Amino acid sequence: MAVKGTISYRFTKVTAKMMAAVLVTGATLFTFARPETAWFIPGAIITFFGEALRIWAAGHLRKNKQLTTSGPYAYVKNPLYLGTFLITLGGSVMAKSVFIMLAGFAWLILYYVPYKKKQESRKLHECFGDAWVEYDKVVPDYLPLRTPYARKGTNGWSFAVVKENSEHETAAGVVLGSLVLLYMLIR
Repeated sequence: MAVKGTISYRFTKVTAKMMAAVLVTGATLFTFARPETAWFIPGAIITFFGEALRIWAAGHLRKNKQLTTSGPYAYVKNPLYLGTFLITLGGSVMAKSVFIMLAGFAWLILYYVPYKKKQESRKLHECFGDAWVEYDKVVPDYLPLRTPYARKGTNGWSFAVVKENSEHETAAGVVLGSLVLLYMLIR
């Protein structure tokens, strides 16, 4: 078994499903994206905020070690999904493509969110019991609270935790996709 953090471990994360997603995303961009400056800039801003939210959330998330209720988790149960939604919206705006937006949201709503939510809710309940049940009742899934969760955690944000959660790799993918769209805009 490969040790986390090594090159061989990273290659174990490269799956056929992931490679298919990269190919489909690339083909979709080159087929349907028609970036224009007036659309690109607002889309880039939305995308930036989406990835910034994901980085903020990933820096607080101590997977399977602790019920995370600090940072954005004090306001919304699924800040990573919310960040992904914003990235999808921003990328669609940058690409100036309704098709890309509809396909991205269909993937999020019909596959990604239900699959992850079911898997994660079960695991969180198993790991954290009543603490998870209470948090799950009080904190909304996607629309943030105005005031933080009463039992907000005290963990600070950590770049080491961002890396542990592989969010730097997601951020690199977001930057790469944005650069592809920028290339399409200026060519």
